[in-house]
Amino acid sequence: RNAMNFYCTNCWALVQESLKTCPVCGDDIAICQAQAGYVDKLIAALSHPEPGTPVRAAWMLGERREQKAVAELIRLVRESPDTVIVEAAVEALGKIDDERARETVSAALAHHFVRVRWRAEMAMTKLRQKKHPQ
Repeated sequence: RNAMNFYCTNCWALVQESLKTCPVCGDDIAICQAQAGYVDKLIAALSHPEPGTPVRAAWMLGERREQKAVAELIRLVRESPDTVIVEAAVEALGKIDDERARETVSAALAHHFVRVRWRAEMAMTKLRQKKHPQ
């Protein structure tokens, strides 16, 4: 038995691996997968319903310093109810040298969850060091 789950990358409905079209939203799964590049797939994974997936995707996007992901990472920081995902998005934004990312990380210093504030402080420290190397 195959233990892997497959999801529509448009609506995140659980689908059978063999399906070419999503039965929920009608999206052509095969075409969507074939046309999307690696970074686009990582950005799409930030909205995945299984919480570990957005965390891993945020980490990879941060490691790659993907400017293209900034808007979606900011959306997660502002809207996600899952503080572990917010923490991962703040960390990723802290690795991306972008003014919008800096503003969001700075605002996260006042987040209600202590681990998000801690992650934001770590990110801001690294950003300051990059801006003013000793």
